[in-house]
Amino acid sequence: MRFVVKLSLAVLIALGGYLFWPRSSSLSSFDAAAMAELQTSAWRHAAVDKEAQALFGLYSIFEGQYRIPPLPAIPAAMNMLQARRAFASAADQADEEQALPFLEKTFSILGEKTGANFDPTIIARLELFTWSLARDTSKQSQLTAAISEKLALLHGGAAKDYRECSSDFARAARLTAAKNWSAATQAGTTAWQKLRRQIDSTGQRAADPSTGSSRSSQL
Repeated sequence: MRFVVKLSLAVLIALGGYLFWPRSSSLSSFDAAAMAELQTSAWRHAAVDKEAQALFGLYSIFEGQYRIPPLPAIPAAMNMLQARRAFASAADQADEEQALPFLEKTFSILGEKTGANFDPTIIARLELFTWSLARDTSKQSQLTAAISEKLALLHGGAAKDYRECSSDFARAARLTAAKNWSAATQAGTTAWQKLRRQIDSTGQRAADPSTGSSRSSQL
């Protein structure tokens, strides 16, 4: 009996530490290869209605990559999955709007927990717009520009600064829409690696007084 009590107490302490231990949440704390793998895996599972696996992948992005505490990471992941489900079942562009409330909730949590200075409503609309462009082959030429704008609002700097990584993100999005999962993961890894370099470059410029800018990186 004592052993059971001690074991239960140890489990509760470990669980409490996992749930409530202070974390340094950040939009820049990601590992590029892990982000690409998790993102592709989440959408691959969502595409075949394996919602538990998709939800775990999304949760791993918010909790493991952005280091958001578990309790807010769970609704962030759930709302993102709900958004993707609403988008996937949309018959037309008007129906796609049903994904917006879920995206807004996700980005509200992300912004609040990471301290990033962006408008979740605007980011949600840009995110939905990129999903729509990736699915519509007649409009995919606009995808890189839309992603560049979104990244600039998330991470600071100008949209043109993110053009190179956005081209790879656009390719990954098109491959994801085509369900070419392996190639999407490869393109995504390259995109996240380039984003990491751009974030570092933007942060260095913002911190350097000689650049004449007092704006700090929104990370």
